Amino acid sequence: MEWDVIIVGGGPAGLAAAKYSSKLGLKTLLFEAHSDIRAWKPCGEGVSKETFQTAGIEPKQGIVSNELNMRVYSPSGKYVEIPLHGYAINKDMFLQEMAKEALKAGAEFRVAERVERVLKEGHKVVGVRTAKGEEFKAKVVIGADGYNSVVAKSAGLDNSTELIPVYQYRMVGVDLDSYNTGRIYVGSMAPGGYAWIFPKGEDIANVGIGVRPGAPKVYLDKFIKNRPELFKNAKIMGAGGAAVPIGGLAKEYIGNGVILLGDAAGMVIPFTGAGIHSSIAAGKVVSEVIKEAIEKGDLSAESLSEFNKRYEPWIKRINDSLKAMRVFERIGDNELNQLAEVLDYEDVINLANGINLRKVAMKLMKHPVLAARVAKALL
Repeated sequence: MEWDVIIVGGGPAGLAAAKYSSKLGLKTLLFEAHSDIRAWKPCGEGVSKETFQTAGIEPKQGIVSNELNMRVYSPSGKYVEIPLHGYAINKDMFLQEMAKEALKAGAEFRVAERVERVLKEGHKVVGVRTAKGEEFKAKVVIGADGYNSVVAKSAGLDNSTELIPVYQYRMVGVDLDSYNTGRIYVGSMAPGGYAWIFPKGEDIANVGIGVRPGAPKVYLDKFIKNRPELFKNAKIMGAGGAAVPIGGLAKEYIGNGVILLGDAAGMVIPFTGAGIHSSIAAGKVVSEVIKEAIEKGDLSAESLSEFNKRYEPWIKRINDSLKAMRVFERIGDNELNQLAEVLDYEDVINLANGINLRKVAMKLMKHPVLAARVAKALL
């Protein structure tokens, strides 16, 4: 049996591709190396409300753990309050809801089955081979199998991009003044990254950090030790680390009969490291592109590159967020403290998400120090 689409990886990108491909009538098969569909990679589990709209699922109780606004703290302790509400989710249940939708739409899953490599005929990918030695043919293979993608390596795609190591604790007893407020801390306490506290309710919070360079666990332990007012009575109930691609889109993510999505393609907002929404959007877009490519009988890299046109709003956000990140990784605590005095919540959102950087830059041009250090670089 030849499949229309074979997807490798059961994360947000792969599950979105499985759901929307199946809804479009494509014969779809998804492989997941782990034994279950769940959040195997540590994650802060914070998403926007728009993420649910793109995923096409309801923000039901259980999937949503908590509703959050945000504070972004400068090194001085001054913060910018972001009143827009997002969600802290149970990512396991979020992914399982997406998987349920994909299966109901007609997709088939093979869990606990690792793909060993892609199959090629000449320069075209035509399927996959599993670690069990089974071979499966497909018109298009989607690699949604993380930054260390087997699909990318065996297809000959250079998906390299910059990574940031992150480490996170799940903690009980963090003493917060509001359990509906997520916190982000920037500055030299998290060089090249930031620390976060995302409460999932009154009892549990995700507390993590990403740094470049250095060992994130060391910085996280120091971050916690230096804030006894928050963590004096807190205890760790879980821990884990991962690498997140924050260097922008991968060098290569489209080939003949193959396309990479999600972390495998660097489809992460660099400044924030957020990749759930952008990955789901990629899975939705690619399904439409593949259906049309199959109807035309052209599965070449050129044909599949239609994806870039339709994913352009996200590509621009990723590129602009990377630009902003490069500017901010070069400034120190003093400048960050000054920014906290000047920027409002809309400015912070725009910078973090790569939206309307020019507007932020023009505002900063009025500040004598920040004009030279930040505004001109953004422009």
